[in-house]
Amino acid sequence: MSVVSLFVHAALGMWLGSIVFFSFVAAPALFDELGEERAGDAVNVVFPRYYSFGIWMGAIVLVVWALGPLVADVGEPPLIADVGVVAAFLANLYARYQLIPKMEAAGSDAFARYHKQSVGLNLVALAGLAAAFTILHF
Repeated sequence: MSVVSLFVHAALGMWLGSIVFFSFVAAPALFDELGEERAGDAVNVVFPRYYSFGIWMGAIVLVVWALGPLVADVGEPPLIADVGVVAAFLANLYARYQLIPKMEAAGSDAFARYHKQSVGLNLVALAGLAAAFTILHF
């Protein structure tokens, strides 16, 4: 595995790991311990950084895949991997720059409504990255 491929696999692994950890460990623990309102406030503090992290990891992968064949010995990714990463990247972009501002403007009263959208976007990112990560390792 080349160093460039290692960066791609590391970025995908960290991004996928952050989604799994946040969705299945951190967020449920916050809601169990703090209750919906306080946990919603805590999650809203984390969301901008969480989605920005995904955007940066996605940017690394997509830039390497776009420029890799031109500057290094990097092959093109399988279509499923490419589509999965693009879907996850776009979900994170939308969440960070459209959904988060709406959540901040609405305050904690609208958390439940926007939280459902966030969960949906997270599922898109999780499915896309899981598909990409799986296909790249077979």
